[in-house]
Amino acid sequence: MPAWGDTVNGKEVVLRTLRSDILEVDVSSLGATLVAVRVKLSEEWIDVLMGYESLDRYLDNGKPNFSSCVGRCANRIAAGTFELDGETYTLDKNNGPHHLHGGTEGFWQQAFDVVSCTETSLTLSVSEPDGAMGYPGRVDVKVTYEVRGNELHFSYEGVTDKPTLLSMTNHGYWNLKGHHAGDVLDHKLMVAGSRTTAVDGSMAITGELLSVDGMALDLRGEPKLLRGAVEEAGPIDVNYCLDRPEGATDMLAARCVGPNGLIMDVWTDQPGLQVYTGNFIGMAEHPPTWWHGKGARWEKFGAVCLEPQLWPDGIHHKHFPSPILRPGETYRQHSWHVFTTE
Repeated sequence: MPAWGDTVNGKEVVLRTLRSDILEVDVSSLGATLVAVRVKLSEEWIDVLMGYESLDRYLDNGKPNFSSCVGRCANRIAAGTFELDGETYTLDKNNGPHHLHGGTEGFWQQAFDVVSCTETSLTLSVSEPDGAMGYPGRVDVKVTYEVRGNELHFSYEGVTDKPTLLSMTNHGYWNLKGHHAGDVLDHKLMVAGSRTTAVDGSMAITGELLSVDGMALDLRGEPKLLRGAVEEAGPIDVNYCLDRPEGATDMLAARCVGPNGLIMDVWTDQPGLQVYTGNFIGMAEHPPTWWHGKGARWEKFGAVCLEPQLWPDGIHHKHFPSPILRPGETYRQHSWHVFTTE
């Protein structure tokens, strides 16, 4: 397996391409990051994922959590603190007063080890020590990316030696016209969620569950044009509480339809889906290294993120699915994207 640039924390970083007749997926072992996802459409290969062209771009002030594996905990933990079994833990505060996506040295910054690799599948692992970013307990996690024809599968596992929190996802930035091809407001989106988790002005979860009935955020049914939804609701960055059919373990969480007829269905066993319409892409306030790569410069609304996960900040809201992982338990998550055409 070829090296991809330098070593990180003493580990060689590799880049592996998974292939089928329809998909080609480039994965870096740094952060278990998706670097490119090429889909064959009418005999043309289209790279539908934002990413950088070299390892140096990720290491030299690259965008945090940029199509990478997110952990220990996806999304925000309010005030960067929580209590577990009578102990109070203070986390790295990397999003104003809050902790976001595992912190400044979350999984996206870690060099994963290669566990196994085939033409269609790659399993990566990393161990994070007790106290990393303030979290209790050592965690050992595995991430498997697998291509099955027109499907890209994401499988996650994790164990711990001490009660801790774990909720993982992938923070892919998707544009079905091609990552270089402008904004995604001409895409249509369906999300199978009738409620969202409310936030306050600092984006902290309040615990309130809001119905989308009659609201611009109601994306159920036939996919709706993102331009209309954003014009009515404002830029979208919200967790949907998915309406899983009774008795089902997996469900179709979202359908994204590009103007070129390419469809990406997102299936998951998770209860939530964070939807983000690329509201802050291209902001002048961000480092100049963030928003260009693979020969393209990206602008506002240049991608949509669809992130299956537990409802955010469940440690502070007992009526939410719990992110607590205890010794002897195994955290598991399975999501997959299916690419088809209209």
